[in-house]
Amino acid sequence: MEKKRIHLMVPAMYSGGQERVVSRLTSILKETYEIRVVLFDQTIMNYPLECEFYSLDLPSREGNPVLSKLIMVLRRIRKVRELIKKDRPFASLSFGHGANIVNVAACAGLCPSIVSLRGYESLLRLRRGMGVADRLLIRKAGKIICVSQAMADELADMIPEAKNRIDVLYNAYDPVEIKTLAEQPTEMEAWFTGKTVLITVGTLAPVKGYWHLIKAFSLLKKKHPELKLLHVGPDYSGYGVKLKKLAEDLRLGTEIRFLGYRDNPYQYMARSQMFLLSSITEGFPNALVEAMACQIPVIAADCKTGPREILSNDYHTKATGGIELGDFGILVPAMTGREDYDPGNIEACDQMLAEAADMLLRDQAMAKHYAEKARERAADFSYAAFKEKIIRIIEQ
Repeated sequence: MEKKRIHLMVPAMYSGGQERVVSRLTSILKETYEIRVVLFDQTIMNYPLECEFYSLDLPSREGNPVLSKLIMVLRRIRKVRELIKKDRPFASLSFGHGANIVNVAACAGLCPSIVSLRGYESLLRLRRGMGVADRLLIRKAGKIICVSQAMADELADMIPEAKNRIDVLYNAYDPVEIKTLAEQPTEMEAWFTGKTVLITVGTLAPVKGYWHLIKAFSLLKKKHPELKLLHVGPDYSGYGVKLKKLAEDLRLGTEIRFLGYRDNPYQYMARSQMFLLSSITEGFPNALVEAMACQIPVIAADCKTGPREILSNDYHTKATGGIELGDFGILVPAMTGREDYDPGNIEACDQMLAEAADMLLRDQAMAKHYAEKARERAADFSYAAFKEKIIRIIEQ
């Protein structure tokens, strides 16, 4: 029996969460569908694709005026419509705001479109303006996938007429694969030996709130001089310069290491004592669950959205005002969004993050408990559950 063809659209295969999801989808769905990935640009390919792909060769350009951006979007829509007419896919799934807009417009009258809202910033964009493009996205999309239930509930409250077209699809992970990769040796074995290492993983960007983490780490160092902090993740925009200067200003330049992008972050996670997430907003933080699969305790800012839904059995609980011992990890108050690189300005959220980490460092029984609960929780986000749900969404 001939397989139905599915398009997966994403701007590029950078080393981000949505790109990783697309990579996994090509593996998870290849036995069920004939997959084709549609990229705006193929210059950077950090994740593998287990299928053929098309590149529009229409990359984004920073700093382009509004008219140029509009022309670029229209060119992408035209090219994607041509691909859809040629391939006649059963459905087209897109990831990221720019890809979602192109997908919905290009699919009109040709095939069903399914859009994926990946981060809370997507909801903020809708709440702030509801411009022409965003109204098109919500009104014309065949299905709208949110990566957390909290996002889906808020979107349904914001736009009630879209409620019946909203689905929740958690990101998928393979604990067995992660465990295998985590056991691989690193080039930093000597650096880890005899040290207490805290780790965070993610793209260097303001939304990750890393200035809060560095300031919290500076407070921890006063109580735990042996501590080291490791960051793993790319810096596409050069934002890391600000963070490295803050570390130097706090005299932590040799205590914090920015490792850059790594294909296998799990080998560093597994050798660390704790994972810290300081994000201002999230959708469903991949790195948090991946650290949990590596069986290390985690502490996360109770930001919108994702951390509470991952770490607590009751995600409807209002945001914490203090240190909350969740079912599967520890939650601390949300980080403030205003960027602040003044080394002398320590905020209450910085202090709370440091206090939670200090608690885990001092209480080994608690740390061991949360390491085990982390592993247990990570197993809930299996490929099998993900595959069953995504197929149901596509077939509907």
